[in-house]
Amino acid sequence: MKGRTTCPKCKNEIILDLPDKGKHEVVCPKCDNKFSIQAKCDDSKSFEECSWEEHGEPRKTVLSSMKPKTKMPMIAAIILACVFIIGITTAAFSESFIESSLDVASYAGLTGSMKILVTDQSNNTLSNVKIKIDDINGVTNSEGYFSSEKIELGIQQLVISKENYKNQTREILVTPFFKSESIIKLENESGNEKNIQFNSTGCAIILVIFSVIALIGAISCLKRQHFDIAIVGALIGIFSFGFFLIGSILAIIAFIIIFKSKDEFENGKKGRIF
Repeated sequence: MKGRTTCPKCKNEIILDLPDKGKHEVVCPKCDNKFSIQAKCDDSKSFEECSWEEHGEPRKTVLSSMKPKTKMPMIAAIILACVFIIGITTAAFSESFIESSLDVASYAGLTGSMKILVTDQSNNTLSNVKIKIDDINGVTNSEGYFSSEKIELGIQQLVISKENYKNQTREILVTPFFKSESIIKLENESGNEKNIQFNSTGCAIILVIFSVIALIGAISCLKRQHFDIAIVGALIGIFSFGFFLIGSILAIIAFIIIFKSKDEFENGKKGRIF
């Protein structure tokens, strides 16, 4: 049993390693004074015999290494809330907002890509189908696919034609980062040319979903919890676009702020042992 005692003569503190029980004679290394101690005592022993204190391991203090709180998560939460509002507004007026946003992206030099599958009414693929997009002309391959890169962003009009089939004009949304894919069915020739306009409903639903994810990220920032959710919310918020891509720019700013303040989130705590 390891412990410590004090010499009654010179008051020098001595650290000893003694058996658990019994009386022991101790010599002070400083003044050579001899005295007795009891390793474990009961109420009948004198103070001199019981002046013994067990010496345990030093206590380890675990302190948080989390940096002092700043306003950065709060700022990120406000920005992502704005991304949510802009995204919902964009979804409500999707077609005009999307066009304006993609025009800005086009001015920045961004382009899109497209992949089209053409079939007949029985879902049989059609080869050598003529497809025209602005100044781009092409035909489907033997598997019925047509692919094109570096297409101008926005709602593009495709003119699809093949002998013995009804011509079709279709509007397709071309966006950056994602390839626009579509399946087009041609009808046997009868009647007038078929025109299919772009339906913004599906796009609006996607924008709402992205905006809601950004809002969830804002809530995580506000509570300073779940860094991973906050960072995903900012990342997904980039694709909420918004008028003149304001939503995307704000989401990028929020992403940077969240990443720099990651130690302020609850699951970013760590401990240091002293």
